[in-house]
Amino acid sequence: MNQQKWQLIKANFDGTETLSDGYYRIREVDGGYQFAYLVAGPCGDKNPHPEVTLHQEGNLVRPIRLRDWEETPILNLSEENDLDKLEELTDQLLDRFIRIKNLSL
Repeated sequence: MNQQKWQLIKANFDGTETLSDGYYRIREVDGGYQFAYLVAGPCGDKNPHPEVTLHQEGNLVRPIRLRDWEETPILNLSEENDLDKLEELTDQLLDRFIRIKNLSL
């Protein structure tokens, strides 16, 4: 996972924000963060598409879990079993946010 991209996102975003392509959310959780792209659900709720859990170790974060409730079947990746795919999808989510916010490294 690209730490520079994460730091850029963290410096330019906190909470939940509605952007042109949907909703994004960052929230602190025990030991790190959750970063998600959310789509509107049928009952007005917001479903992760995807949501990645990041574990913080000092100044570094690393993805440990990714869930996507919009995939069929639901996508549930963990670092123990799917590290390469987990990192790939995490980088895609970071890139998507940076692009939609017109940020640059």
